[in-house]
Amino acid sequence: MKHITGQITIVFMMLIIATDGLSQVPTSQKLDPNMALYKADADGIIWFEPGNDPFDLMGFEWIKKDSVYRRLPVHPDWEIRDAVDQLANHTAGGQVRFSTNSKRILIKVQLRERSGMYHMPATGQSGFDLYLQDGMSKRYVKTTRFPHDTTQYRVELFNVNDQEMRSFILNFPLYNGVNSVLIGIEEDSQIKEPPPLSFPGKIVIYGTSITQGGCVARPGMAYSNILSRRLDAQFVNLGFSGNGRGEPALAHLINQISGLTFIILDYEANASETIVNTLEPFVDILREKHPDTPILIMSKTRYAGSNDGSPAYKLLMGNRDFQKTLVETRNTDGDKNIYFLDGSTVLGEDYDECTVDGVHPTDLGSIRIADALTLSIENILSTSQ
Repeated sequence: MKHITGQITIVFMMLIIATDGLSQVPTSQKLDPNMALYKADADGIIWFEPGNDPFDLMGFEWIKKDSVYRRLPVHPDWEIRDAVDQLANHTAGGQVRFSTNSKRILIKVQLRERSGMYHMPATGQSGFDLYLQDGMSKRYVKTTRFPHDTTQYRVELFNVNDQEMRSFILNFPLYNGVNSVLIGIEEDSQIKEPPPLSFPGKIVIYGTSITQGGCVARPGMAYSNILSRRLDAQFVNLGFSGNGRGEPALAHLINQISGLTFIILDYEANASETIVNTLEPFVDILREKHPDTPILIMSKTRYAGSNDGSPAYKLLMGNRDFQKTLVETRNTDGDKNIYFLDGSTVLGEDYDECTVDGVHPTDLGSIRIADALTLSIENILSTSQ
């Protein structure tokens, strides 16, 4: 009995000490975890995991379950091909939103692999870029620069003289995986949640390497990220380089995404010979869970080699007409929330000047795709039933 009483006394004393310790902490730090003290490094920088509050981490729908920066679940309920499984580790479309009054913002990154694509700069493949948000306006700040043969880097992305509360968007790499990323701010600064997004719900884009972001110069220039800034919306980028083939498993996985309010299908480029067999079943699966969600189907953009009258051009036009007719037929049959965008026109008359290699868009090409999609999305939202 004395032994038990002694243990109770020790515990009680520890509670008193702990409570007394808390009494020395300013009230603001007790009530607001964003004001809590963290241990700074030798440079006076405190490092944060962006998956924790008050950061808003977007684009990784299964991260709470799997704890990895990945665009599909680690163990999906539907079997996916190995190539899609590997590409899901690429962090295209991932974003972190936050507000801070720190005069400096840094990041520390550990990548899955080295950079080295022959037709895409390392800044787009493996880099992050930062945007400053002021209301609906988002302005580019800086891109990470690092040795191409490294898998780890630390970069300062923001440095000003005044300690003013600002909001930021950090875009993840497009063609590499991220094992870890830490965001650093000065120890005497605050970090808070970002302003709420204007667009309700999430927009999902399913497609190819072009959707994934190949081969723009930096992450913010992927067309899904351009659209995210313009519409002030959360996007989920499901572009899989060379592997957007309209497989049923991907439609089922899209159906698992919570808060989905708009779907874009842009996968013809990887399914030119098979889209006539895969598109309608893909849409049918989406409609099982999303009978009224707007679906926008965009046909393939025009490649440099698809000259008028060429076999490539004839195939492009044939697939365009098939997708347009499919949408019109479904409209007639009662599906009023499915729409078509003629991708063959979005790059303009000088379409041959809009790519890196005749296929994958430059930043210019990506902007033109985003321009066409912005107009279509806004028109659909203003008229959808």
